[in-house]
Amino acid sequence: MTEVLYSNVNDNTPVLVGCAQYVDKSGSDGKNFLEILDVVARKAIEDCNSQNSLVDELDNVTVIRFVADTPNRDSATNNMWGYSNMPKSLSNSVGACANSLIYTTTGGNSPQLAVNEVSRRINDGDIDCALIAGGEALDTFTKRLKSGLEINWTDHPGGEPEIIGSSIDGANDHEKLYGIFDPSAVYPLFANALRAKEGTSPATHMDEISELFSEFSKVASNNEYAWFPIHRSAKEIAEIKPENRVIGYPYTKYMNSIMRVNQSSALIMTSARKAKEMGIPKSKWVFMHAGACVNDIWHMSDRVNYHSSPAIKACTDSVFERSNTSQEKMDFLDIYSCFPSAVQIAINELGIDIKDPRGLTVTGGLPYFGGPGNSYVLNAMASMIKQLRNNPGKFGLVTANGWYLTKHGAGIFSTKPVDGEWNQVVDTKKIQENINSMTKPAFTRSPEGEATVETYTVVHAREGAYRAIVIGRLNDGTRFLSNTEKDETILNKMMQEEMLGATGTVSFNGKRNIFRPN
Repeated sequence: MTEVLYSNVNDNTPVLVGCAQYVDKSGSDGKNFLEILDVVARKAIEDCNSQNSLVDELDNVTVIRFVADTPNRDSATNNMWGYSNMPKSLSNSVGACANSLIYTTTGGNSPQLAVNEVSRRINDGDIDCALIAGGEALDTFTKRLKSGLEINWTDHPGGEPEIIGSSIDGANDHEKLYGIFDPSAVYPLFANALRAKEGTSPATHMDEISELFSEFSKVASNNEYAWFPIHRSAKEIAEIKPENRVIGYPYTKYMNSIMRVNQSSALIMTSARKAKEMGIPKSKWVFMHAGACVNDIWHMSDRVNYHSSPAIKACTDSVFERSNTSQEKMDFLDIYSCFPSAVQIAINELGIDIKDPRGLTVTGGLPYFGGPGNSYVLNAMASMIKQLRNNPGKFGLVTANGWYLTKHGAGIFSTKPVDGEWNQVVDTKKIQENINSMTKPAFTRSPEGEATVETYTVVHAREGAYRAIVIGRLNDGTRFLSNTEKDETILNKMMQEEMLGATGTVSFNGKRNIFRPN
């Protein structure tokens, strides 16, 4: 029966034939950025069970960009980044001689972007055998830095990789001025906008998202590759205490993606012809039935609202259409989960209940499984591949998200072969044009007068609240960005009283716009 299913697979059809994950909890003695990719790449190659040397056949190495190599950043990691061509370094490290070398741009959507691109090239006959890898070693890096230990993590193999993806920064200078930069300060803005849309109280909202993420942590507690394999109760996730302080109101630390991890993942993708030549067992084969990437309106200040995502809706609709499936036909789900609002908005667009019995993650989510920078979705894909191999014929959906619900991806996978000619990467040009042409609210950088709060958050440091971010509307509906005065009384009021729809005044103080609640 298996051979009958695979007999009509086109030779150029891309097939995922290997996957692996790795977690390194060695602290300051852990692996460096290249080593953590090398070990997982070798595991993925081994996972293929190829009868011949697969390393000799690798003609493409694709690496998901490391956070420490994010352009235009001034941090210890960026200033000490020492790898000029990570795809070539990895190719050399595993003993391959890949001629095609790809490096992605920044964004959690990058793994789906990479799988789409590699799949296209395999289908077009440009490459035959690819390694896709990503990860982070930020825990080791940070511990060595704090301990004063040497960090001489470098490799300069020559040449330059091909860069794929958009390199536009996630926020413009005006948005950054008001604190719309760190994701931990931005996703709470979506949280309160969702609460406004749903008409729920802060307490009801907190109960819902705590229960949601308790279920995620339960999955992580049974995952051997999780950074925090601990099942946390909803009460524990919601309770504010020193080890679980508020980060950006209303989110506690246990609701935030954790990026300081040592984790990596890798996939091996070949053409069906190459997989047959290499003698890779059919039990290893998994097919992408559809893949797509779509962006929302790029800048936060231009979004139509903060409780929805037209791009998630369009992206997932397109992959369901291309694969002739639906969300109801998905047996397994991994919804990108950097913060609760990312999950809530995605499932709303997908039409999935927050308590869907299928569960919303196969890893445990970024706050519990771990959020290795831009490459988390590669871990999700590896986990999904394992699930699908154990459940032949079933289908899985993996979603991806970069920046601030800005860049989205979705992939549908199954051991069941794609019927007919393979053409499963969706051309989203027209979809993107439609989203980009959506009517944006009027916006001003210099508001003055009476105003109403559209959404808000209060950002905390270890010492406590230090900044409120308010996205508001003037009486004529014009949107603006602002902060409040750095006053403890005002900051506490923003968290203790209902501020959604609250009125006040806004004006420019010579440095920035200041909203003063009534």
